[in-house]
Amino acid sequence: MRPIRKRILGVDIEAHPVVFPAGAGLIALFVSLTAACPHRALMTFNLVKDWIAAHFSWLYVLSMTGFLFFALWLAFSRFGRIRLGRDNEAPEFSRVSWFAMLFSAGMGIGMLFFGVAEPMFHLMNPPAGVGGTTIAARQAMGITLFHWCLHPWALYAVVALALAYFGFRRGMPLSFRSVLFPLLGKRVHGRAGDVIDVLALLATLFGLATSLGLGAKQVNAGLGHLFGLPQGTVVQMILIACITAAAVASLVSGLHAGIRRLSELNMAAAGSLCLFLFIAGPTLYLVTSLPDNVLAYGDALLRRSFRTGLFDDASGKAWLGGWTVFYWGWWIAWSPFVGMFIARISRGRTIREFLLGVLLVPSSMAVLWMTVFGNTAISQEPVTGAVEPRPRHSWDLLVHDPGSGLPLAEDGRLVAFDAPSVASPAGILVEPDSGEGLLSAAKRVPLAYRNGVLAQVADGLPYEPVAAEVFNGRFRSEARELTLGGYLTGPVLSASHKGRRDTTATALFIMLQAYPLGWLMSLIATASVILFFITSSDSASLVADMIASGGNQNPTMGTRLFWGILEGVLAAVLLMAGGLTALQTGSIVLGLPLVLVIIVMCVSLVRGLRQDPSR
Repeated sequence: MRPIRKRILGVDIEAHPVVFPAGAGLIALFVSLTAACPHRALMTFNLVKDWIAAHFSWLYVLSMTGFLFFALWLAFSRFGRIRLGRDNEAPEFSRVSWFAMLFSAGMGIGMLFFGVAEPMFHLMNPPAGVGGTTIAARQAMGITLFHWCLHPWALYAVVALALAYFGFRRGMPLSFRSVLFPLLGKRVHGRAGDVIDVLALLATLFGLATSLGLGAKQVNAGLGHLFGLPQGTVVQMILIACITAAAVASLVSGLHAGIRRLSELNMAAAGSLCLFLFIAGPTLYLVTSLPDNVLAYGDALLRRSFRTGLFDDASGKAWLGGWTVFYWGWWIAWSPFVGMFIARISRGRTIREFLLGVLLVPSSMAVLWMTVFGNTAISQEPVTGAVEPRPRHSWDLLVHDPGSGLPLAEDGRLVAFDAPSVASPAGILVEPDSGEGLLSAAKRVPLAYRNGVLAQVADGLPYEPVAAEVFNGRFRSEARELTLGGYLTGPVLSASHKGRRDTTATALFIMLQAYPLGWLMSLIATASVILFFITSSDSASLVADMIASGGNQNPTMGTRLFWGILEGVLAAVLLMAGGLTALQTGSIVLGLPLVLVIIVMCVSLVRGLRQDPSR
């Protein structure tokens, strides 16, 4: 079917007659249901996430490793000299601009969010062994690099290569259905192609929503650390609205002006932050850590590339599902967006140059980034002799009842967190029950946690408290001097004592304040997150519109604005419904069918390359 093109209120609109309404309708339905029933939505998110992790971890792990081997084979095969375009076509962008856009649209927000938090989590709570040791520190860096280097970039490279080859070399529309033409023939123009493009469109939006949600949490954390802005879902939704508006403004400037310039500015901001930490932080320790980290990464590649968790105990399976499977699902769900964007900016490059560039350059930057941020954070823990004395700060920790494990209010009452508390701490007043579960203080209804939500024991439905049961007071606290690791893993209270700090999102800023100009560097870090937010939103709006318009490489402005706004709405609703849990689930669920499509794409790509006249 040909795309429909109209001019409405002075704005050009171009849309595929099936993909656009189907994708927009499904997202609108999901947003409406989730916003109307956030408690039930969170229960469903947790149930689905745990089910997929229990039954399909092997598929995520083996497929991601398979994509890495496939990309390396293609790079050094006879197909490597084939150009993504006409035989003598020059690349559209310089290498510097190309690398900047690769990094900014790829993993920028995630690396800022997890660059400090992930190594510290693995250090304090390793998947095996004792936490807080030098062995745990080495393992922590190896695992972190395993999640952020070759595997995800191999996935992006494979998806992008398939799109670029059929789009630029074969002259087909730049869409996912085109990639399957060698296998499906003319059927790609029918319902089969529509289903594939709708799936790619949904994955693009959910994958980006995860990154935008993380970005909003960290921007909120940065502004809270700098200016005392309260942390919570409402504030984060407002931030998403504001930054999405800025992204929409950038969209008007187009790919060459808006996205490229912002990407280059973002690289400068992130680079200055990294350079500052290298100079002001434990420089010698960082230099000596780099080769050790590369070796630790090599060890993790050998040990974890094929580890499916079959022989792990319950805690090992939970760790695999919460970390590696989440990351692989996130990257797979994000691959239509990043793959399409990388394809769009890579016209004119040979397959070998393209694959080696996409594999090695961002992975090398990830090694440097994670070494500077991760090892700087680790140096603040008592596991090495790199920095003495290690900085400690006084924090108020949330006190829990030793019997129930629930938080205590200042008046001694117990508080059970409800569903929205995942993103914005709130709670229900409860008291212990001699029977099963908990007992509501007002309605005397037996309660217990079901899939992360406080539910009624009798019917399993989410519990809706009356006004008298909703806790809005201060929690009981205990002052302690904590290192960065203690801060990250401890239940630290907010300044008002009415909720818990989002320590994962604030870990970067707590680490920075141990060094001179920490306030300024925190400001630059927050600005960098905002820039990554804008460039990611810009890029995804472009990609979503390319898919929804039937493969147009330069889609109309009206529909790009539509997808840009819809992305922000989706991220905000997921935050409201369940915070990080909802964001993770959206990525993992969409990744399941999509990984099967990508495997078929690999087969189709090889068949197409074998038919290329210049192979």
